[in-house]
Amino acid sequence: MLGEIFSPDCAGCKGRCETRLPLCAECRSRLAGYKHFCANCGHPIGADANVCGYCLGGAPWDRIYIDYRYTGVLKKLLLQIKFGYRVTGVGSLGALVHADFLQKYDIITDVPSHFTRKFRRIAHPARSLAKHIAGLHGARYEPLLVRRRKTEYQYKLKSRMRHLNVKGAFLCRMDLTGLKILLVDDIITTGATVRECCKVLKKAGAEKTDVYALSGGHY
Repeated sequence: MLGEIFSPDCAGCKGRCETRLPLCAECRSRLAGYKHFCANCGHPIGADANVCGYCLGGAPWDRIYIDYRYTGVLKKLLLQIKFGYRVTGVGSLGALVHADFLQKYDIITDVPSHFTRKFRRIAHPARSLAKHIAGLHGARYEPLLVRRRKTEYQYKLKSRMRHLNVKGAFLCRMDLTGLKILLVDDIITTGATVRECCKVLKKAGAEKTDVYALSGGHY
């Protein structure tokens, strides 16, 4: 009875959801994944290849995992969460994670928002995803990074400006010498934000820094 009353509306079709995840079964079946991945780092690419452009350019991460394309109902849902004050079902986003391919990590963390964004964005999907993955793997969740200055929204900027926007924007809270870290975000587009975060984590001593994102929007 309570489940029927409090079940969230589907972000895609506005119908009733069968679970706390705010996507009905039909909309969830339409989520788009990727066909090709870099054999070296795992990054989605447009054709079968052993090495991607990120590897050739010296990416600061060791491995990267992206589950879905940032399009369709998933894009609509994440936009509602990030800019539409939607909180219902945010804690259930972890149901979409294919966590079986992830490795073992000492600490799982998330890409942080500036504290002023909390007034606009009640829920932080990257943090919910990170905590979910940590729980699945019996790993420690820790908010390692601080966004020490407010940056412009990345989607408002052209690709070449996004790297400058986040340069020097993050600070690591602790010494990570010899630790394996998984950095979690909800969306990756150009990769500028996670690239900067990974640089900071490596500088703090992390032995391994992998990235997980629920969706990617640049393919």
